[in-house]
Amino acid sequence: MTLNEYIAENGNKRIEIREDGTIRILEEKGPWKPECEEKYYTIYGCGSVETFKWVDCLMDDLRKEMGNVFQTKAEAERMVHRLRARKKFLDAGGHEGMDGYKFGDRYHAYPQRCDKTLIVAKEGSVTAFDIWFETEDACQKAINSLTEDEVKALCWMGDSY
Repeated sequence: MTLNEYIAENGNKRIEIREDGTIRILEEKGPWKPECEEKYYTIYGCGSVETFKWVDCLMDDLRKEMGNVFQTKAEAERMVHRLRARKKFLDAGGHEGMDGYKFGDRYHAYPQRCDKTLIVAKEGSVTAFDIWFETEDACQKAINSLTEDEVKALCWMGDSY
């Protein structure tokens, strides 16, 4: 069987071709899901982080479906900071979606992950929340309104927080 025939038969599943030429289908990992009785963290409406044990009940499933199940407290807290930063961007006059503007017509808060700062950029790539501003000053004002923890959350790359 050729590789093209295999793909036609098995779809676009991720594969690994081993040294001996055999093909192994790689697991789809997906988001983390706690095991039964395992501790997880969730965010309440006020932004507090709470701990629960996974018991596979309706509430656990609903939190998981909404993306509100975190493996560590730090992950949940980082999400709280990201959500607060997003709200500040929108409150400062940020816009979502294209609204007829071309990529070069918009200003974004762009994370500089190497030094964990945010800069104003007139770019066409995905930026913080893909929220854009009409002017450079409005974008800078939104960046300046963020706390240090909010900036860190937007610039996080998986290293220590």
